[in-house]
Amino acid sequence: MRSPRETRLFRTVRIVCAAVFALFSYTFMSIYQAPLLELAYDMTATGKLQYNANITAAVVTIILLIITLWLNKYAKFNREWEALAYLPASIFLAFITNIDRGIYTGVSIPASWIAIAASVILIYVTAAWVLRRVLFMRIKDITRATNRILWRNLLLLSIIFSATGFLSKCDENFKHEAMIYHYVKRGDFAKACKVGQRSLNASQELTAGRAFLLAHEGLLGEKLFTYPQYYGAEGLLPKRNCASPLSSQMVYELVGIEPQTGEAAMDYIARAAATDSAATCAKDYYLCAMLLDRRLEAFADTVAGYYDTTNAATLPMHYKEALLLSSKLNGNDAPFNDPDLEKRYNEFRLLEKEYEEPLARTNYTRKQFGTTYWWYYLYAGK
Repeated sequence: MRSPRETRLFRTVRIVCAAVFALFSYTFMSIYQAPLLELAYDMTATGKLQYNANITAAVVTIILLIITLWLNKYAKFNREWEALAYLPASIFLAFITNIDRGIYTGVSIPASWIAIAASVILIYVTAAWVLRRVLFMRIKDITRATNRILWRNLLLLSIIFSATGFLSKCDENFKHEAMIYHYVKRGDFAKACKVGQRSLNASQELTAGRAFLLAHEGLLGEKLFTYPQYYGAEGLLPKRNCASPLSSQMVYELVGIEPQTGEAAMDYIARAAATDSAATCAKDYYLCAMLLDRRLEAFADTVAGYYDTTNAATLPMHYKEALLLSSKLNGNDAPFNDPDLEKRYNEFRLLEKEYEEPLARTNYTRKQFGTTYWWYYLYAGK
């Protein structure tokens, strides 16, 4: 028979473990993995109810708690091992949040998850069987045991939660695409533009999604090169059959025309810009496409038809950088007067001369000038 103090201790441990798991589960679903779960909901839901991350997280957490406590009536994890009762629920959290591009291709459950599930069941059942035959002695010093038992359970939960986070990891780019989708869906383009802005990793879908955001906000010529660009003009458009929430259709609707079968990105963008009724963003797409493909001379000839190149105040930043670079490479004067930009360009050139080794020069110039068109034109992809 347990003493009253032992009973209170076990109840305290059970409440603490349940509370810690509930906090983790709710936070994990409502904040950390909310964009992925929302995307999965929108892909699979047939009703008209809007996804609510807080309600979803609360409901799933309550269900997992009830199931865990019910299973533990038979498994009887207690004392230092109370936390093991939450192993299946935590791994289930990892499973339902491990969402990737397979959601668009209808990929079945990977064999790795079948193996993980089998391993978790085996660990759970074996541990329950073994511990029921080991933990039969009464606790002699309840005061000392309290801290030891609580801390060991918290350590076990930390390990289990770490495994949950590791197993639920998805492609970084896809998660950023889901976060952008989340903000665009709510019309918050400013926050969408900030998603993953410090990361140097970018898929074509993510790159095209960012270009769409900037074009929507009229900032394509101002901020395009503040993000990594690895795909040239092709990076302005998502792949036709892309497995991403950032669909190509949203770009076509913004630009104003549909692409033709087999049409290359540059050809499509040039045709869109040449349309009489083309929106300003279509023209910016065309100018940026030339910059991305390093068609500097063609850009210098074309931009004058869309912007007053003599007025530095109205020219987007990257267009000024490109025109200044073009004039320097050709030994001409820039069409506008911008002493501050000229000074910054000279600093860029001076910094280049400080490093003879190509890789060091590329890295150090990127730290200070990686968001300029100058750095992209001279170093990106080289």
